[in-house]
Amino acid sequence: MATFIFSTDGTHGDVFQIIGLARALRERGHRVSLHTHAYYRDVAERAGLEFGPTDTEEQYRHQLTVHKTLLINALRSVTSVADFYREARMFDQMRRQYEAVAEVVRRQGSEGVVVVAGHSTGLAALMARDSFGVPAVWLAVFPGQVGTLHLTERVFAQTITDPINELRSSLGLPPVTDWAAWLASADLTLGLWPDWFDTAGNPTPDSVPKTGFILNDEAEGGDLPPDVAALVAPDVPDPERPVLISGGSSMSLHQELYAAAIEGCRQAGRIGIVVGRHRELLPDRLPDGFVWHPALPFATLMPRVAAVIHHGGILTCARGLAAATPQVILGYGTDRPDNGRRVRALGAGEWLPPARWTAVEVGAALSAVLTDPRYAASAARLAPRVDTAAALRAACDRLEALTERATTGAHPS
Repeated sequence: MATFIFSTDGTHGDVFQIIGLARALRERGHRVSLHTHAYYRDVAERAGLEFGPTDTEEQYRHQLTVHKTLLINALRSVTSVADFYREARMFDQMRRQYEAVAEVVRRQGSEGVVVVAGHSTGLAALMARDSFGVPAVWLAVFPGQVGTLHLTERVFAQTITDPINELRSSLGLPPVTDWAAWLASADLTLGLWPDWFDTAGNPTPDSVPKTGFILNDEAEGGDLPPDVAALVAPDVPDPERPVLISGGSSMSLHQELYAAAIEGCRQAGRIGIVVGRHRELLPDRLPDGFVWHPALPFATLMPRVAAVIHHGGILTCARGLAAATPQVILGYGTDRPDNGRRVRALGAGEWLPPARWTAVEVGAALSAVLTDPRYAASAARLAPRVDTAAALRAACDRLEALTERATTGAHPS
């Protein structure tokens, strides 16, 4: 039996797949703990994981706000990245993630311990590797994380070198002088998407094994509330079936997304089910026939709607592909335009940049994916290829192979 210590930051797209993988390792008999935002405690504990919060729910809400107001500015100026890391208390979270590994090593030694973290932000895992010689794994949840690592190296070197080296010094570690080498020091990087999604855009290196999408039905399943269940009941004819509109669980959205999606839906003559945790991002009033919920079980809902208009987050893309539901992606920032282009290349949906977010263009894209049979055919062809069970086996096998490596002491940074 090995000990896997997971840590991650972010929102549902970052956390739910990782919880699914952690649960699969626990079911294989390993000891598994997860260290992330307090907001995800219930989901983690339902999965049977030991849980260590890296913040409070209030601090997490603040981080989401900071992410919207500061990190989006990084699209214009990289100096905002340092502002975000400080204001969002990311360095405090790194220290807690590192200390979780240190506590395990103090208690049982480093043999059989593997640290698993989110790609790019998993700097605490690399510090634990440097200190204790434990294998470090980075989990990339979308291709852009791997494809833009060279840019991440430059941004981090320009913005957070000093605070990272202050943290390392307090842990008894030497400073980082070569960011490219340090960020490449993880023992394994796994891509949590399938090969066919990878090759639909700029492919990632062969050195990054692609396991497949890991959909967490336990976290995203459940019964629908009565008003939504009535809208997607089996006897509702296809022309009256609603469209799902979602901006994900983050606040870092283009301010026009919900308005553009709702107006485009009206333009196409459809009603919508609007899902968004942050009501302040939505228009003050919804059109007649539209309903809003802060959250809904997408594993249950997605196969029952006519189409989905969304922000392009990787988990929503994967859920739409698995459900054979045509997609219109209004992608802006980070990975979302790239994810949208890949879905369009696969023939399962359309992607529009913000300059084309008008009621006419969004409505036309929605009408196209609803009426052109090629979209439905592509979606139906791809749906069986989203195989969570196979993805979990592949990922667990790769992680278990690392536990066979003898620990020989701390690695140089």
